[in-house]
Amino acid sequence: MFFVVTGNGRSGTVAVTCDSAAAALEKAHQFDTDGVTDILITDADGLQHAPAEFYRLYVAQAP
Repeated sequence: MFFVVTGNGRSGTVAVTCDSAAAALEKAHQFDTDGVTDILITDADGLQHAPAEFYRLYVAQAP
């Protein structure tokens, strides 16, 4: 499964593809640290989630 992390940076839209939920959440946190705003994580079904919701749905539920 893959995830796309997007947001608005100082120079425009930024987007990164990640291979795991944990990597996507880590990238979202890095974006936040770097001052990126409006961060969303898109799942393989095309649904977009804010990082806190994504954590609840994908990371906290992981075995």
